[in-house]
Amino acid sequence: MTAQTDLTNIRLRLDAVDERLVDVLLERTRLIGEVIQFKRAHTMAVVDRPREDAMLSRIEALAESKGLDPRIARQVLRAIIDSFTLLEVEQLGDGAS
Repeated sequence: MTAQTDLTNIRLRLDAVDERLVDVLLERTRLIGEVIQFKRAHTMAVVDRPREDAMLSRIEALAESKGLDPRIARQVLRAIIDSFTLLEVEQLGDGAS
């Protein structure tokens, strides 16, 4: 097996992981839809900093316990939170934030 073949196989496995990530993000999108409905019904703010802080702390601890650099987990979750917060703002309007 050549080095190129090895790299191709690794990339195919990475592509499969990326597909699973998209599936997880789709599931998260559906759940955020439920959050948006709840916040709309209860006239709640989009941003909940204490909840975000708790999520980030939890993901760092979880990552570390599984052997993943917690900085990576925190940075990825921060990007996810920011992206979904933008979606919430679009759905709920600026007045809800």
